[in-house]
Amino acid sequence: MTRNLPACQLLHWPALTVLLLLGGCYRDEPPAAPESVLPTLVSLLDDQNPEIRRTAALSLGKLAAPETVPDLVLALDDPDSTVRRYGVWALGNMGEASLDQAGDALVEMLEDPSPDVKAAAALALGKLGGTQGMVELVAQYLRDPDVATRRAAALALGGMEAASASPALIEALTDEDAFVRQGALAALGELADVRALPAIGDRLRHDVDGGVRSEAAFRLGKLGDGNGMVGSLLQTASAGDPDPGVRRWAAWALASLHAQP
Repeated sequence: MTRNLPACQLLHWPALTVLLLLGGCYRDEPPAAPESVLPTLVSLLDDQNPEIRRTAALSLGKLAAPETVPDLVLALDDPDSTVRRYGVWALGNMGEASLDQAGDALVEMLEDPSPDVKAAAALALGKLGGTQGMVELVAQYLRDPDVATRRAAALALGGMEAASASPALIEALTDEDAFVRQGALAALGELADVRALPAIGDRLRHDVDGGVRSEAAFRLGKLGDGNGMVGSLLQTASAGDPDPGVRRWAAWALASLHAQP
C-alpha cells in the first residue's frame, strides 16, 4: 500500500529526480533563486532519459533566462520530438534579445519532421518577430513541398506581421491545402494591408472550403470597405452562401462595417 509513504515518494519519477537534484523533497530554508538552478537544468538537457530532458527544457522556458539560449539551441537537435518542441517553446519565451542567437535556428525548425515542432516554431517566431532576412526565409517555406511546413510558415508570418510578406501570402491563397489558405488569410488580416482586399474577396466568393470563406468574411469585416466592394461581397455571402457558418460570419462582418465610423 502507498498511503503511508512520504508525499515526495508519490511523485512521478522524472519530476522527482529533478526536484531532488534541485534540493530535496522538503526544505526548511527558502527556495534558491531561479538563477542558481540554471546550471543543473542545462546539464539535464543531456540526460539519457528523454523525460528528464523534456522537464529541463520546459523548466528553462518557464525561467526564461537569456543566458540559456545557446544551450536550448543545441537542444533543438535532440532525437526526441517533445524535447525539441519544448526547446522551441522555451526559446519563444526569451524575448527579442534572443533573435540573434536563436532566430535562424527557429526558422530551420519549420522543416522539422514533427508537425508539432513545426507549429511550435511558428508560434515562437510569431512571439519574437524577426529580421527582414528571417521573414524572407519563412515566406519561402510557403512554397515547400511539405504541407505541414507551409501551414507553419503561414502561421509564423501571421505573428511576425511583416508587410514585406504580403505578396507571398497572397500567392498562398491559391494553395491546394485549405489550412494553408486560411492561415494566409489570417496573416494578411493581421497585416491590415488594404491592397490584399481583392484577393481576400476572391476567396470569399470562390473558395471551395467553408472554413476559408469564413476566415475571408471575418478578415473583410476587420479590414473595412477600403475599395467600396466589401459591403456588397459580404451582403451576398450573408444571404446566399451554402454554408451556414459562412453566412453567420459574413453577417457579423457586415454589421462590423456598418458600425465603423
